[in-house]
Formats: sequence, structure tokens, C-alpha cells
Amino acid sequence: MRPKIVFTNVSKSFNLYKKQSDKLMEVISFKGDKSSFYALKNLSFKIYEGEAIGIVGLNGSGKSTLSNLLGQIIPSSSGTIEINGETSLIAISAGLNNQLSGLENIELKCLMHGLKKEEIQRVKSEIIDFADIGKFIDQPVKNYSSGMKSRLGFAISIHTNPDILIVDEALSVGDQTFYEKCLLKINEFKSQGKTIIFVSHSTSQIKAFCDRVMWIHFGKIEEFGDAETVIGKYKQFIKWFNSLNETEKKQYKIKMLDNQYNDDMKENNFSPFGRQSYRKRKSKERKKGNLPFIFQCFVLLLAIVTSASIMFGANPVKSVGNYISNTLSEDSLIADKAIDKSDSQKDIKKVEAAEAVNKTGILLAGESPLYEDSDLKEQVGQISFAEEFFVVEKSGKAVKIQLDTNNMAYTNVENVTILDEDLPVSQMNFTEFLPLFPERFVNAYSYFLTFLNSESEEVKSTLKGLTNEESLDNGEKTLAYSIYDAMYTINNENIAESITISNIGTNLDQWNELKDAATFISNDGKYYFYKTKQFKIVIDLTNQKATVSLVNQ
Repeated sequence: MRPKIVFTNVSKSFNLYKKQSDKLMEVISFKGDKSSFYALKNLSFKIYEGEAIGIVGLNGSGKSTLSNLLGQIIPSSSGTIEINGETSLIAISAGLNNQLSGLENIELKCLMHGLKKEEIQRVKSEIIDFADIGKFIDQPVKNYSSGMKSRLGFAISIHTNPDILIVDEALSVGDQTFYEKCLLKINEFKSQGKTIIFVSHSTSQIKAFCDRVMWIHFGKIEEFGDAETVIGKYKQFIKWFNSLNETEKKQYKIKMLDNQYNDDMKENNFSPFGRQSYRKRKSKERKKGNLPFIFQCFVLLLAIVTSASIMFGANPVKSVGNYISNTLSEDSLIADKAIDKSDSQKDIKKVEAAEAVNKTGILLAGESPLYEDSDLKEQVGQISFAEEFFVVEKSGKAVKIQLDTNNMAYTNVENVTILDEDLPVSQMNFTEFLPLFPERFVNAYSYFLTFLNSESEEVKSTLKGLTNEESLDNGEKTLAYSIYDAMYTINNENIAESITISNIGTNLDQWNELKDAATFISNDGKYYFYKTKQFKIVIDLTNQKATVSLVNQ
């Protein structure tokens, strides 16, 4: 069996910049000590024709970077990659143009895969039927949900008939019916002897479907071998990792991430979690001398003069002077107005500089939108009441928060409180909340609570009465046990993170006693948070629900 994919000492690094101007300075800089982060480092492996390979690992470990290298979306920084065949990467919205309609994206992506117009017309109806997004096929992709993008991307990719199919978390969204339809198509590809690479957090899916599994751990291959063996070791690691408290988890991730920065950065302690002292850095720069910086300035000045020469002729300084003089003499009235306008702008509020925070924060609002920048204009998601996160910095009305190692966003500062110390622990017992819950849940509550922090497959196989299983847009899942008014939320690590109990009774006398003991209350008074020795409990008055999770989950 000949190798289909061969990686030899492959690394992928990304240059890091403190500010946008650093990108320009790099263009004219001759320094070799760029600040780099190694998403992947020295990967060597072979994947053979007809194999189904699973890729697992924590968020931020480099799985998506590896899938982009395999899909030839991005080049490697070093090493060699040999791919013998046509690849197709299936990820949420991968390769889709947000400004084009779904139909236009079908035609564009098919053309990019080398299909002729006649072939595109033949498969177009099959793609539309498989995606099953109705009239949205004629709407711009920017209006799609993540589930609809995944449906369309998957439908297009599998109908281009690639030799190598790379599925990167594309099945984590969408309903159960579409998921089963995708699995049938993937199994059909597998029966045809095609090579399949499956990136997922669902170890049960990978174990059932893949021949071998690669465990990527913070940029390096931790294990690569038989699916059952590697999955077993990965589960042991996840169990150990989930046993840590939040502080220990952050310390472990910081330690692992530090190994992914280049040697110069380690020596200078240059990373998001540490910084070389200003005096020491300046002292080194003085010892080296200012000649490189002066030379960079000279090159930049030369580039500006050359550009001006092209724009204004052989004598750029004189031409620019004449241009300004003529403009002022001919348009003095406009100039006077411009001066008046400039004076009037003195009262405009200056943009506030970002203030470093680097502390844990918690959300006080019931629901708060997440944005991609500090202007708080482009929404990219939302977070829920009492959710904890790492606050990186504060800028005006926005705070920059880190949800995990690979996910930064902004939210409104008014909805966040900074924690200088851990939240106080209430002496309340969970049984004190039982009078609020439906009787059918109360009769089995201890049994339900034992499955918190368990794998979803264990919950499904042990706990009887499952009425519905649904995949969410954020990659999580829910397992509903409607007869008990209970529903588990399964996180991206395939772990039962919390349980939500519906139809609670907050109109009872017991509630008046409980609400006064809340650790804190949301801004609008509709959510109550409690932290006991064992559980975190959120009471939602609007929807009459209670959500329970473990404290040291």
C-alpha cells in the first residue's frame, strides 16, 4: 500500500506583532529574530491509501492548522509535504464566500476543483438536495447560521469526488438527521478506498470509524497508532485534565503554550503570559547600537521619495510644494472651513488606550453578545450569565476576554465584573433546592448528578429514557430526558458539563428564603447564582430553569 500523504519534519509558525506598525517595519527589517509562535513543530508521519485517520486533541493544540496543511490551504514554514491526490477540506464555512449566494458558491467551488460547466450542472441539483437549506440557497452565505454553512460546505466537498477527504469538526453542527446522512456518505467514500481524515472531539465517533488515530498535543504528535490504544490514552489524559481546578488548568496550558514560542521569545520572556522588563530590553538595544534602526528609517524614507517621484514628477519636493501652494490659493475658503472643522473636533472624545487586566472575570448579565473587535459592532457569538473567563484588557466600553487558548473576543464592560479572589462558597446544601424541582426529577436527582463530568456515551448507555439528542451551533450537544424535566449539556470534549432542570417552582415560599442567599444576582434580577462546596447552580426566573454543574469541573 503506497503512502497517500507524507509529512517530513513539518513545522508551521506564525509571526506575532504587538501593533499593526510592526508588520510594516518587518518588511524593511533585516533582523532574523522575529517573534514567532509554532502552531505545529517537526511533524513526521505517513498516511496510506484507503485509511481512515482520526485526529484528536484539546482546543488550541493545532488540529485545524494541521487540517489546513493537509488541505493545502496554507503552506508549511519548514519541512516537506507530499500529497498524492486531490484533497477536499470540509470545515464550517471553509472556502465559502460570504458575499455570494449559496448557489454561486456551489459554482465557484466546483470550478476551483476543476469541474467543467457540464459537470457542475449535473451535480448542482444533487448538492442542493443534500444541503437541504431550502430557499436560503439563493441568499448570501453571510446570512447563514453555522449549521447551514456546514451543510453547504459538506455537500459541495463530497460531490467534487476528492481522493482525500478532510473533515474538520464539520459534523459538530446540524441536526441528528443531517449527521447520519453525512456518516453514510463518508462510509460510502471509505468503501471506495478513499483516504479520509476525521478531526473531531467525539472520541466515540472516531473510535468507531477510524483505523488509526493521531493525538496532537500543543503542536506536537503525542501518539499516533491503533485507534483503540490512542483513544484510551487520550481519555485518561482528559480525565486527569478535567480533575484539575480552573487555576491548575490555566497554569498547565500556559506551561504548554510557552513551549510553542521560538527560542528568542523564551529568552526574552515574550509571550501573552509574560514580558521582559523594559529596562533590560532597552539596555540590550543600546548595546547593539542604533545603526539597524537608522538604516530601516533610511530605506523607508527612500521608498516614500520614490513613490512621490512617480506621483509628482522628477522633482518631488518642489512638485509637492507647488501642489500644496496651488491648492491653498485656489481653495482658501475650503481651507478656512477645514480649520474651523479642525477646531470643532477638539471636543471629540479621544480613544482610550487599552488597559491590561489579566484577571479572571465573570458575566453579570443574563446573556451578553461577543464581538470581534473593541467597537462592539460585529457580533460573533454570546456568553451566558455566571460564565467565567480570563479578562485580558479593558478599552473604553469593551473588555477583551479569552474563552480558551484559541478564542479571543470582546464584550461590554458593564456586563463583566473582575474577580480579585475566588467567589465565596455558600454553606448551603443541594438538597435545599429540591423543593423547587419537579417531583419526578427529585425522585432520581442523586442518580442524575452522578453523571456530571462523565462522557456522553456513558450517559447514553447507562441512563435510560433519552428522548432527544441535538447538536448546537457552538459544537456542543444536548441530551434530553423529558420525562424527568432534565437535559445534559455535552461540551466539545464530549463531557457532560451541566444538567438543566425545567419547570422549577420559584413561586413557592422556599424560593423567598433561597434567593436571599445567592452568591450574586444578574443586572436585570432575572438570574441567581449559587456556589456551594460541590456545585454551581444558576436559577433562571424567565424560563423557570435551574442549571447545575460541578465546582471543580
